[in-house]
Amino acid sequence: MAPAARPLTAAELPLLLARIQDLANAGRTRDTVVLCRRTLTRLVPGDPDHESFAVRVRVNLATALAESGDTTGAAELFEQALAGDPAHRALVRTARGLVLARTGRLEEAVAELDAAAAVAEDRILVGALINRGLALMALGRLAEARRDTARAVTEAERVGDLGTAFMGRHNLGYLRYLGGDLPGALAEMAAAAELAPEDAVGIPALDRAQVLRAAGLTTEAREFLDLALADFRANSSTADLVQGLLLASEIDAAAGRWEDGRRSAREARRLATRRGDRITARLARLAELRAPFLGLDPPPRTVRQARQEAAEAEVLAGELAAAGLTDDAMSATFVQVEGVLDGGDARRATEILAGTVPRDRVYTAHVLEQAYLHARLDIAAGRTGPGLSELRRGLDRLADFQARFGSQDMQAGAAVLGQRLARLGLRTAVGSGSPAGILHWLERSRAVTTRLPAIGPPDDSELAGLLAELRLSAGQERQAAIAGTPDPALRRKVAELRRSIRHRSWTTAGAGQVQRPIPLAAVQRALAADPDRPAVLAYITGRGGIRALVITADTASFVPLGAWVDSAERHRRRAADLDMLAAPRIPAPLRAVARTSLQAELADLDRTLLAPLRDLPAGGPVLVVAVGEAATVPWTLLPSMRGRPVAVHSSVTAALNGAAVVGTTGPAFRRGVLAVGGPDVPSGEKEVQEVAARYPGAGLLTGAAATGAAVLAGMPDGGVLHVAAHGHHEVESPLFSHVLLADGPLFGYDIAPVRRLPAEVVLSSCDVGRSALRPGGEPLGLAVALLRSGVRTVVAGVSRVADDVAAETMVRFHEALIGGAGPAAALARAVDTMGEEIAPFSCFGLGGPVRW
Repeated sequence: MAPAARPLTAAELPLLLARIQDLANAGRTRDTVVLCRRTLTRLVPGDPDHESFAVRVRVNLATALAESGDTTGAAELFEQALAGDPAHRALVRTARGLVLARTGRLEEAVAELDAAAAVAEDRILVGALINRGLALMALGRLAEARRDTARAVTEAERVGDLGTAFMGRHNLGYLRYLGGDLPGALAEMAAAAELAPEDAVGIPALDRAQVLRAAGLTTEAREFLDLALADFRANSSTADLVQGLLLASEIDAAAGRWEDGRRSAREARRLATRRGDRITARLARLAELRAPFLGLDPPPRTVRQARQEAAEAEVLAGELAAAGLTDDAMSATFVQVEGVLDGGDARRATEILAGTVPRDRVYTAHVLEQAYLHARLDIAAGRTGPGLSELRRGLDRLADFQARFGSQDMQAGAAVLGQRLARLGLRTAVGSGSPAGILHWLERSRAVTTRLPAIGPPDDSELAGLLAELRLSAGQERQAAIAGTPDPALRRKVAELRRSIRHRSWTTAGAGQVQRPIPLAAVQRALAADPDRPAVLAYITGRGGIRALVITADTASFVPLGAWVDSAERHRRRAADLDMLAAPRIPAPLRAVARTSLQAELADLDRTLLAPLRDLPAGGPVLVVAVGEAATVPWTLLPSMRGRPVAVHSSVTAALNGAAVVGTTGPAFRRGVLAVGGPDVPSGEKEVQEVAARYPGAGLLTGAAATGAAVLAGMPDGGVLHVAAHGHHEVESPLFSHVLLADGPLFGYDIAPVRRLPAEVVLSSCDVGRSALRPGGEPLGLAVALLRSGVRTVVAGVSRVADDVAAETMVRFHEALIGGAGPAAALARAVDTMGEEIAPFSCFGLGGPVRW
């Protein structure tokens, strides 16, 4: 028989309680249970001090058991604790209220916490307020939740409870998210994180993941969520793990991985059922049903399956509504409507949908989903006009939502929320064959961010400091790699700085304005007013094919062009050929093979993309409207486009609205020129000296003087910035695309906040004209970031360019500018006169149609 444990002394009691609470606050549920049980064996029955202490230990043990799924054991312990020292009843009720809230019994939780708050003081009152705020938040009673949470923060700071003060401030950020203010939510959470204890990982990371998911930044949301899930699993925090799995289901499904989404939802349902949390188990089942429909291409289902899932969704909607979860009930109703419609009963689907009324300004996703379903029902019934009107209203709401962000990342990411609406609208318009309708829905279906006001965030000294530190560290990392001694610590530091910069950019609010798509008649009036008689050539890809919308001052036609398969693979092959031709010291036979391959590819692109377009005038400027691989085609090298001004943009609306401004301001070089030469470009210094020599009074930065700070300070407002430097496009984080200067990289993030920007930027560097297509069809890269920040035209390479070829092409380009040509026409002349030398530059933005 084991000897009895030694009873605890009076001096040991507070130390042991502090240790228990530290473990609980750190989310170390398993360790908390072990220590609480061991402690209870060392208490003496009948000893007043020990009896009082036992109440507090039982409260901590009950809470930990509930977290790990033993709700029955937790309930028994709470009853034992309530029967103990009456002085601790407020504490017991506060803890039991939290457990009730976390197991879905929200109304009971609020009642329990009301009773606790009525008699609690100091730290117990803080706990009652913070927990009641969480329960009210879950019930959607946001104003009451905000009052309780703000009061909890005040009381926590008064009594020195800094851990709860941190969580309260974090919760205030979450309340901003629930109210629709995503930048404000991220800013509040980031400020709270600076006060966080080191071990506060899981819940803050989960909440930030949820906000980022709501903004459409699914990759970034997943990064935070993975941190949270690892923390919850390590500490057996089952209730929190269930919430994390539900979010994982949503994120994976939205990214098209609906099977992974269903797996996460099933695991969440199993854990919630084991904990006795019936309501959360129902939410998890709803997540299983929704998963296939959160992405763009839901899998087919039989009529029988659709009807079965609709019936189950109807039951879920009723149960969730009865539990006070009205927003989740609405999501279940949307699943029901899709099932009823797919089951062949459009009339009943219409009746069900008519009963849903999304809350204004709270859940944009609900408004969009409702609009999509109304439109789908209308279009299926032959009511195309009303259906398209529903889609327009939904996408207008999305554009207003995007305009509230001051981050290009978040604006581009949020487009994912409207993918289904935009695709349905464009598919319907293409089916009609109407050029006016196709143009309208082409503009709505992609590049909403280019129709938002230019982003110029407020001055941010901390962001500037982070960028300066990143520039230095990235330069050091590069030098270490060149020297053959890569530094893992520097690599980690660079990665952490990049994360910090992105996170800070998310907290900036936007202007809240958006340009509506320009109609076909207005496009044709603008083209007719231009003496150069330009044309618009807009490409649409999808379902393995490519089509073109051709608009001139007098005509508009829509032309199917055939297959567009393996476009990404063709893009990679073309880039590889161009890269080989740009590289020094490549043997002549290999260069000849690359040149032959490239010429064949350019001829094939010309046959596919241009030859069938009979309405495209034989001469004159062209505005190419495209995204993705089509945007980075080297248009100036295609046989039919040689010597012809070509400007590339993702939006007709933005191009024409900006072009009207270009036509009134005259040549940009008259407002100043700055030429900058970066390191390790053999012809770079000579190039920028020749460029600067052609403009009286031009600025010149070379060698050690060509730093990021000097460039940002010297950029001529409304003038021309020419940079001859190596650069690179970052596919994973496009705003970290950069040009390399004397003190390190100059990033898209560096330039975006600058208020006084040049009108025209020339990037005589490697491949920074490339862009990545975010989920939702929004392009983002250094050239696009410059345009979004307020620059009107960017001339950049769409692949690597040989240094000597770039230098000669750029000198000819500037000579043409001085001769009176606009950027697109100047580039066309320069590239054409290079003869056999390959100069894959493109003119992005407002190279026309007013001033070519």
